[in-house]
Amino acid sequence: MSKPLHNMVHEDYMKNRGKLPPDFEARMDKIMDDMLMSMPFDEMMDAMVPTYQKHFTRGELDALTAFYSSPTGQKILREMPAIMSEAMESMMPIMRKNIERMTEDVQQQAAEMLKESRQNGARRTPAVTRN
Repeated sequence: MSKPLHNMVHEDYMKNRGKLPPDFEARMDKIMDDMLMSMPFDEMMDAMVPTYQKHFTRGELDALTAFYSSPTGQKILREMPAIMSEAMESMMPIMRKNIERMTEDVQQQAAEMLKESRQNGARRTPAVTRN
C-alpha cells in the first residue's frame, strides 16, 4: 500500500517543489509510513468477518482455504501485494486526472447553484408575518 502513496507524494513534490521545503517528500513519506503502521489491521480484519460470513458458506470458505493452501493459491498470496501495488501505480494517474476533473466540475456546479440562489433570493419578496 505504501509504494503508490509514496509515488503520489513524489509526483506532488515534483509539481510543486518550488513552493515546498526540500525535505517535504521525506517528511511526508514518514508521516504516511507512520499512519500505515498505526492502522489497527487486526481490528479491521475482525470487522470483515461478518461480511465474509454473509457472502460465503462454511463450505465455500473451506474451499477457499484449500485453494490458498495449494501452490497456485500460495503464489497468489505471494504475488498479490506486488500486483496490487503495480495496478495502483498504473491507475493513479488516471484516478488523479479524473478526481481533478470531478473536483472542478463539482466546484463549478456549486458556484452556479450559489449564483442561482443569489439571483432567486433577490427576486423573492419577504414573507409577511402576522402577530
